[in-house]
Amino acid sequence: MKRFLFALLLIALPLAAQEAKKEDQKSNAPSASPHIQKLFLLKYADPAHVANLLGVFNASVRPDSDMHALAVETTSEATMKAIDEAIQRLDVASAAAKNIEMTAYLLIGGETVGTEPSAMPKELDSVVTQLKNAFAFKNYRLLDILALRTRVGQRASTNSVGRPVQIGTNSPAPTTQFRINSAGIGSDETTVRIDGLNLSSRIPVQSSPGQYSFSDVGLSADVDIKQGQKVVIGRVSVAESALFVVLTAQVVN
Repeated sequence: MKRFLFALLLIALPLAAQEAKKEDQKSNAPSASPHIQKLFLLKYADPAHVANLLGVFNASVRPDSDMHALAVETTSEATMKAIDEAIQRLDVASAAAKNIEMTAYLLIGGETVGTEPSAMPKELDSVVTQLKNAFAFKNYRLLDILALRTRVGQRASTNSVGRPVQIGTNSPAPTTQFRINSAGIGSDETTVRIDGLNLSSRIPVQSSPGQYSFSDVGLSADVDIKQGQKVVIGRVSVAESALFVVLTAQVVN
């Protein structure tokens, strides 16, 4: 009996040692790294853009555009310090989203589109002179002016009802929609880049005395414009006349 108990003890000792070793290893194992969290409130930079740049760090970065903030979580004090320094460098006044103002002038050129001296704004005199030199149309008249303001990288659109223009006799007013997919600033800081510009108009055309039908015309383009310059970006035929689109753009704060 004693021999049997002794044999059981010899078997149990190694098992107990193994269990003790496991417990000791558990107690000596390093504890999980603590999570370090910090909230950064940005003054100028876009949170989403900054979050993309912070992707080089071993951290979780959650941007909130509405609150203009970043929630950062990492396991390293050194990483959090590096992120803090990076945000200070990125969140500067020059990083603030800029606005771009665009003005589209719609001109009708033809033989009988009105000749009133007041029909054309003074700032378009040089443009009209260029058009008269380039095309056979004798008369030009302003159909509409559309203004559009947007932030860099954003979509924008506007609609307008223009002034009646004589194509035959007195006509109804035209309607126009002006939209862009995005606007940006060129690397030279003097050029405005407009992507996905689309302008569509419904212009009344006389079908018989006192009767009008509408001609749907439009143009689409990607355009680079020097700030402040007025550029003719397109011409569209309308009956025996033509619609010219003149665009100017300016970066504003």
